[in-house]
Amino acid sequence: MGAIKDIVDLTKDLETRAKERQDIDLIHKIQTLAFSLQSQQADIIERDVRLMEENSQLKRQLVEAQSEDIRIHSAIEFRRGKRTGGQWIPFCPNCKMPARVSESFGIICSSGCGWVSDLSSHELQRVISQL
Repeated sequence: MGAIKDIVDLTKDLETRAKERQDIDLIHKIQTLAFSLQSQQADIIERDVRLMEENSQLKRQLVEAQSEDIRIHSAIEFRRGKRTGGQWIPFCPNCKMPARVSESFGIICSSGCGWVSDLSSHELQRVISQL
């Protein structure tokens, strides 16, 4: 608000030097506009602070909504959270994609990155119950 203060100070200086009523009225109009501008600037700053606080709160809520419990067992990453329906689901420890459970292949990465667990699909339920 330094520039607005400078304008106000200059108009006060001009007001002391002004001789004619018309010039004094014009200076008063400039001062009124400067005070109005200062008030609007304060309102904008207050609004910006509120928006930043709301944005920060929304970011915290987003982090909470996306948070997951993560555990590693038998070289498999297990996650539990909202996106997994609150259940422990196996994930590829390499690319972090969900793992597929296949009776013939065991536990493999769903994205095809090549990761395969040596844990059988039958042993998976035992491991999940230990988590």
